[in-house]
Amino acid sequence: MTDIPASHVLARRLAVLVAGVLVFMIADWVLSDPRANLSTDWTAFDNAADRVVAGETVYRPYSADAEPLPYLYPPFALLLALPLAAFGFFGSFAVSALAPFVAFVSGLRLFGRAETAAVDRTTGLVVGIASGATIGSSLIGQYSGFYVLAFGAATLLYTKDRRGLAGLALACLWLKPNIAVAVPVVLVWARSWRTLGGFGGGTAALLLISLPFGLDQWRGFFSNAQMMVELQEEGIVPFDKMVTVLGGAQTIAGFDANSVTALVLWLTVAIVLGISTVILWTPDKLAESPVRAFGALALFVIAANPRMYFYDAALVVLGMYGVWMHAQVSGGAIARRWTTVLSVLVWFMLWGNVFSALNRFVGPLVAVALVLTAIDSRRSVSSAVISGQFGANPVDDVDVAAA
Repeated sequence: MTDIPASHVLARRLAVLVAGVLVFMIADWVLSDPRANLSTDWTAFDNAADRVVAGETVYRPYSADAEPLPYLYPPFALLLALPLAAFGFFGSFAVSALAPFVAFVSGLRLFGRAETAAVDRTTGLVVGIASGATIGSSLIGQYSGFYVLAFGAATLLYTKDRRGLAGLALACLWLKPNIAVAVPVVLVWARSWRTLGGFGGGTAALLLISLPFGLDQWRGFFSNAQMMVELQEEGIVPFDKMVTVLGGAQTIAGFDANSVTALVLWLTVAIVLGISTVILWTPDKLAESPVRAFGALALFVIAANPRMYFYDAALVVLGMYGVWMHAQVSGGAIARRWTTVLSVLVWFMLWGNVFSALNRFVGPLVAVALVLTAIDSRRSVSSAVISGQFGANPVDDVDVAAA
């Protein structure tokens, strides 16, 4: 049994204590006017379910008065929303809050199991569950927990040499297309063809699942997606709720979303973080630590994106958990120290749903963690790789868990 350092025990207790106090504060505020204060993002899913049942138009454009929270997910995601049609207001809220929370916990547990070395998984799990991103995304009913579940399941399946199923799990990330679009890139780079095949098969399955809702739903989805881009360009989308590097810079510096400065910054960040990510997705590095690689990808799709909100930062929890576990297992003293410090800082910043000023720091801190993880990986070579036991194609031909 792994000995638990006193600092880890302290971290668990402090995380639970802080989360408990803040959740109590949130609950007290909600109870002051439950119906009004609970009418957050999940109501868009509830409305979508009612409209499907009633045969009405699901995708409606933003309107400050009539449609302040338009439905923005792909048509196949209506399967997640449909059960809400069977409940009233408070019942729908309970389901919307509980489902992504359970998905998050399950995903984080699966992800922890993918690390085969002796490491304190429980601390990462407890601290992760007690984070602001986890609690905040669940309370507003966002689907962030399902992204964590997809990453967690895919990582564990990958380490158990179930590569096709891992790709199938990753296909679920099409719930948020600007997350999923990075997946085939790293899979091709890693030459993980079975995983790529599973991802392609899963993508096709999702398209088939959407057909019963009608092809016209896709037109509505793309129309609403374009509308959100335009709203961002007009400054209607609040940058202080974003956890990307670009969003943080815009909040701090106040430059326009359409400016040359914004474009150059985004491209620079995407290139630097992209290089850092693919360093960890080379065949040998992926074989060395799938947990680190998948964790780095989770960090990349948040920090490098032009638009990700505080509730999307649930993936940051998983990403930091991954790089932290790897640092504890095989990192040097410096790697363990800076990873722990960054993890603590990020954890506090993830309470941006309560204190929006914190959101601006999440993206930059995540970017630093990702770059430093890539640098650290260049300094260390797994003894298993040195011995050549993975063979010519370590990614697709070996059960990494057995190694």
